[in-house]
Amino acid sequence: MGPEGVFAEVKQVLYNWWGRIEPDAGATHFGVSAQVLIGSMDCDDADSFDCILCSPSMFAERFDLTQWGSGFAEDVLPGGDVLPVHGVWLMRAWSPAAFEAAVARLVTASSPGPDWGTVANRIGLHLPWEYDYRHDDELNQGGGLPRMAHSFWHDEARK
Repeated sequence: MGPEGVFAEVKQVLYNWWGRIEPDAGATHFGVSAQVLIGSMDCDDADSFDCILCSPSMFAERFDLTQWGSGFAEDVLPGGDVLPVHGVWLMRAWSPAAFEAAVARLVTASSPGPDWGTVANRIGLHLPWEYDYRHDDELNQGGGLPRMAHSFWHDEARK
């Protein structure tokens, strides 16, 4: 880290198409799992930030009440009345350029930071970070607190 702090950059974007084939630009019914590899500008390393990227119609289809408890909607809280959805980005129409520009804007707005964990955590507010749990554990450990319970979905993890 230089005196100006840590700056992040997008290293690569990978798409896993739900229908196995990328739709034409402008498609209004689509869904993809996106893996965005982001790291500090001063090294080649990258962490994974993942999201579901889809059209509103595909979101409605995949998260319909009949789907709760399975597939993308498997993480319904005990009782079955609440489904937290983090890391879903909706687009009116498919445009890789628009998505990648939005991610670049997020990454730029999250920099600089005093260290990589801070910058990655900022990005992770909008694009879930693969190491968010480690960052939380380090913060707790630094404050003399116990490790975080990593799941609020399962009652046994709350004990």
